[in-house]
Amino acid sequence: MEESSFKKFIVFLPAVLAFALALIPTIKYDWPLSWDIYYHIHNMKLYSEGIFLWDNLTAAPYGRPIFYPPLFHLLLLSIVKILNISPFLAARLVQPFLALFGVFSFSYVSKKFYGNIIGFLTGLFIIMSPLFHRMMVPIPESMAVIFLPILVYFYYLAIEKAEDKYAIVAGFLWGLVLLTHLLSALIILSVITVATIVLKIKDEINLEGYWIIIIIGLITSSLWLIPLLIKYGFVFRSPPTQTLPFKSYIQLIGPIPFSLALIGFINILWDREKKDIIILSWFISVTFISVIYIFGINVITERIIYFNLFAVAVLASLSIKALNFEKKKYTLLLLIIMVLSLYNGYSTANSMKPSISTPEVEVARWFKYHGDHESVVVTADYHLDPIIVSISDQPVAGGGYAPGTVKSINRDKYISGNFKKEEMIREKIGYIVLKTNMSPPPYSRLVYMNNDFKIYERLIE
Repeated sequence: MEESSFKKFIVFLPAVLAFALALIPTIKYDWPLSWDIYYHIHNMKLYSEGIFLWDNLTAAPYGRPIFYPPLFHLLLLSIVKILNISPFLAARLVQPFLALFGVFSFSYVSKKFYGNIIGFLTGLFIIMSPLFHRMMVPIPESMAVIFLPILVYFYYLAIEKAEDKYAIVAGFLWGLVLLTHLLSALIILSVITVATIVLKIKDEINLEGYWIIIIIGLITSSLWLIPLLIKYGFVFRSPPTQTLPFKSYIQLIGPIPFSLALIGFINILWDREKKDIIILSWFISVTFISVIYIFGINVITERIIYFNLFAVAVLASLSIKALNFEKKKYTLLLLIIMVLSLYNGYSTANSMKPSISTPEVEVARWFKYHGDHESVVVTADYHLDPIIVSISDQPVAGGGYAPGTVKSINRDKYISGNFKKEEMIREKIGYIVLKTNMSPPPYSRLVYMNNDFKIYERLIE
């Protein structure tokens, strides 16, 4: 194989490695990774029934609008219909493909910016990071991050070539991100906004392409957004702030990628081409958003840091490129980085497991076969709700994605037993699921028990 052909091939290698690594937990376990997937499977099942804006089965008995974007759920539904498989198996099957396309997207765009070796190294540094685990989990965020580097690349082409067609493509991609994962859409909008401001100050661009991206993105997502906003408005209750010390930032990114990224950050400051400004804007804006809790804005720092993985991996790769090594030493260094990447990637993949236990599955299956599928389940463990509703279609008082809940019952009174039977009837509570060490609720009878949970059914007069 010629050297030029080999350099082109190695850009694909990290993605292939990511796919192989993601197969480890996919084959090892019978359930998909992550807890969030059970809420998304529930939404997918709603769409299979033709319900697009309202969910009666979560936040029961009131129900709630479906404020979560639908694209991932529709993708999952398509896989289920085409392959005629269960949604849980479909979620498992997408895991290695999400890792494959996520790493390839990052590697390919890095290659388009800085060349084949940088693209190769970018993929390796992503796999080396502990945050690589998020690329394997079957959730909308994992799908959205595939679009982000490609979107930014078309944004770069739009400002570099001053042609609207590239801005239109970037806008369409932003619309797809809006239809997949809103946080990802806001993060990438902040990146291109900061880059646009900096480039405008340097008088290197006009603002036409930026506004085209926003307008096309909103038009693309309007099929879902406009009916939702007209009918229900929009509700998002920000979860409580979860901060992390600085050392945790380093641990999440990975000590090696983080340290090398700082060196790359300093080196890139001297070049300051448009592509460099985009990468710097990505790193600076996401880092800033991850610490905006100091201004009283609720943010889950760990979730935000994940979006810095691309910028960090690119900067780390550029620091390696800056080393003035002879060819043999440089090749040896690349091999060492690949070995470290594989070792860390294997450790990450091998440590992953589903966020579901056998007792939780047993409870959900009890409702599937013995529940009335009408009255509401209140659980002492919020973790249970999306598992129950996704497996059994039994209404639950919670159900996942709490920020999208408009109205809900007071679960605590049912868990503590401090309620009246009239309240139970009015709020259509049919079942209370408690942990085995908790006192039984009034007006109920025990109908099922396993190692962790007890199910009580409301007594009918």
